[in-house]
Amino acid sequence: MSEPAKATTQYGDFTGTISLDGFEGLAVFDLLKSWKIPKGYWPVGINIYGFGKSEGGSNPLDLKAKVLCVDNEQVGGQGPDSIGDYCKSNDKLSTFVFDAEIDLVKLASAIKRIDIVLLSKIVGDVEVRRHNDRS
Repeated sequence: MSEPAKATTQYGDFTGTISLDGFEGLAVFDLLKSWKIPKGYWPVGINIYGFGKSEGGSNPLDLKAKVLCVDNEQVGGQGPDSIGDYCKSNDKLSTFVFDAEIDLVKLASAIKRIDIVLLSKIVGDVEVRRHNDRS
């Protein structure tokens, strides 16, 4: 069974989006610890969740992670070019997840720019538009 690659928590008090700059190519995957991807898969994303000891981790700064990978056979080749070509002609991409950990301090030090937007669950699924600041 598959589900959309979308962040969720138990209560969903706030939901939103995140955008990061600072990672060229696969550099973000270099920050992962204890991850192994079987031959024939290519990483395309990361799902980071939980906080260390509260999720059974040994270090509060080690976050649990899942590496989202595509099957090279599905996209007809290996690497960014094959994946990009596949995505241009298909509206869905199936990924498989593999366990990993990521160090929060290393992640933060690698980020050049970050933009996080969190919205209260009271707004539901309505599209929220930002206008110029009135201050």
